[in-house]
Amino acid sequence: MEVLVFQKLCSSIVKKIDKKYSIDRNELLNMSQLIEELGELAKEVNKEKLRGKKAEKSDLEDEFSDVILQLLTLAETFDVDIEKAVKTKIDTLKQRHNLL
Repeated sequence: MEVLVFQKLCSSIVKKIDKKYSIDRNELLNMSQLIEELGELAKEVNKEKLRGKKAEKSDLEDEFSDVILQLLTLAETFDVDIEKAVKTKIDTLKQRHNLL
């Protein structure tokens, strides 16, 4: 699956959930949800260090997925083709750090 198709799929499922619960999504709500999900991912990643419990792979997968869903939905909100943007950034980093 191409990244742009995946991006639209992620955004579509979030929109369907929003519709189900009558949520009027905007970029600020999306941004706050992205930050919330990043916090949950950070908590899971730091679980062993902070709580002495090893993070379960399924919990990590769940939290990474939430972050990706919110990130790609936010990108879609701003009409950003994330695949194109990341490829451009990779090219820039290669040039900046002489990795050609």
